[in-house]
Amino acid sequence: MQLAKFFFSILSLLFFVSHLSTDSRIPEIPHSEVGFPLPYFSPVSGTFAEIRNHNLHLGSDFKSYGLNGHNILATFDGYVEEISYSKTGYGLSLNLYNPKYKIKSKYAHLHSFGGTLVELELLRRALLLMGDPSGFQLKLPPGMFSTKKGNAIGKTGETGSGPPHLHLEFRSEKGTINPLYFSEIHQKDITPPTILSLFLESDQLEKPLLLSAKEIGKGKFELYTESGDLFTSIQLTGKVRIRLSGYDKIRSRNKNNVYGMDLEVNGKTVFTRNFDFLSFEEKSQKHQFYDINRSSLSPPVYFYHMYEQPKLFKEDGNSLNLSLFPKKEKIQVLASLRDATGNKSSVNFTILNEDSPKDPNEKPIPKKTGNKYKSLDGVVTIDLTKAEVSGDGNFFITEISEKEIPFKIPKGLPLKGKIYQVETKRMSWKGEGIGEMNFGSTPSIKDSLYFYDVSIGKFQGVQPKRKPNGFSFKLTKLGYLMVLSDETPPTVFPMTSIARYIELPEVRNHCMEEKYYTLSDTGSGFRTNVELLLDGQSFPYEYDPDRSAIKVLIPKSLQKERPYLLLEVKASDFAGNTSEPFVDLISTNGWKEDLLQASCPVIE
Repeated sequence: MQLAKFFFSILSLLFFVSHLSTDSRIPEIPHSEVGFPLPYFSPVSGTFAEIRNHNLHLGSDFKSYGLNGHNILATFDGYVEEISYSKTGYGLSLNLYNPKYKIKSKYAHLHSFGGTLVELELLRRALLLMGDPSGFQLKLPPGMFSTKKGNAIGKTGETGSGPPHLHLEFRSEKGTINPLYFSEIHQKDITPPTILSLFLESDQLEKPLLLSAKEIGKGKFELYTESGDLFTSIQLTGKVRIRLSGYDKIRSRNKNNVYGMDLEVNGKTVFTRNFDFLSFEEKSQKHQFYDINRSSLSPPVYFYHMYEQPKLFKEDGNSLNLSLFPKKEKIQVLASLRDATGNKSSVNFTILNEDSPKDPNEKPIPKKTGNKYKSLDGVVTIDLTKAEVSGDGNFFITEISEKEIPFKIPKGLPLKGKIYQVETKRMSWKGEGIGEMNFGSTPSIKDSLYFYDVSIGKFQGVQPKRKPNGFSFKLTKLGYLMVLSDETPPTVFPMTSIARYIELPEVRNHCMEEKYYTLSDTGSGFRTNVELLLDGQSFPYEYDPDRSAIKVLIPKSLQKERPYLLLEVKASDFAGNTSEPFVDLISTNGWKEDLLQASCPVIE
């Protein structure tokens, strides 16, 4: 018997040790052995676990201020494990691996390799020359390209997607690590996160409450109702869901994702989450962390679940169950957001555990067939059959007058017909809802369907398509639907928000003068094909979707014959409006002839 107990103890200990080792998600590399990835202390422009179209952002983006060609530095001792290139996604990238701690860092959107690894850059060029110029992916022998922490191993760029920036990831064997977890990459900021609003929902509330937050001191916020009254307490029973909306400004004007959050009830923490690590499975499960019908990347608005949301989307979590508390008890609630440096912002209120009074303005239950919903007048229908629906509540499509909407319709876009508000109670959906607005006549070319997203306070696209009697559309968010007539032409203007050259001298194309012109439109959207003339002749250009601009490359050899060049651009939109010509008189006097190389194209 004693021997059996001994073996059982040994097996239990082995299981415990094994469990500990498999549960260690972040490698125990000393923070002092992890360094900053750039030679200057760049602010973060995009943070870990931010919302993207299909999953979550798995790294941090670092500003390069509109320039390509900054050195990227090895974050730790190791060797280059893999290099790859594609025209989309990560672009040109490399993986640096440390075998001692089994951690890798991935650098993406690079311009080139090199620095102390000259041969690695030669390999990149050879692969593009001898292989497929559209891309490659190559595993390298361990130790072939070794480096030390702080050594230059490449140049920042903009390959793959986005304007110039460095995307950095840290990966373990089990998932991805927030770069801000490491102290050397901390942004050393002293500004706590900003709380925008608190969304309060319960089984008993007839209508969810969206309470706006106002800062009254560093890290301290108060809540206010839609009518502007201070919110301090509420009567509720049953299950309660709390979502907190906010962002974190680190060292730049970018509104970033927060690092963590906490919910306290009567002084005890009942929920906490850190965005310090995501497993490979979690990267596609953004609904676990965010209210995806109210959250957005552009502009950044994050509605965080202040509770554990089950992985099975159709189930629903809750922040607290008031049936577990004594009746008439006053329950103190404190909700907080944190950044990586430890700054915290909080809001608080009191719940009185009693039935809340009935709302006399309760909206009628909407028409519903399965997961298909209609407005009371039958004009708007939204079908969630192909979407994944969570919760046991209702979906409302309500006619609203122009006086009731909490925003102003832009000038030059007159309203045509009715406005419909789309909102939910105790339900959400994942995927696209298929909608139709049928008003009995064919819309004109200037008429289009517009959607105002309430969570971000901005008009967003719903992919409308014209039909003989109205529009079809796709819906993933909550807000207001309406038809507006586009009477405003698009605009063209030179881009001044980035550096004159997007490349540092060592990687710049000396043969060409680079010009950018931004396209913009208030209404139906601009067409990406423009009419561009240089000295009266059609001239080629390239549309840059990341900058919403056209890029024009002008050979510097023209300066030999022409002291000035006249560039003209006319843009049009999908409503048939055409802009006035934008004219740019370009002086070639600053284009130095001695910089031209023999390989540069010559145009007389």
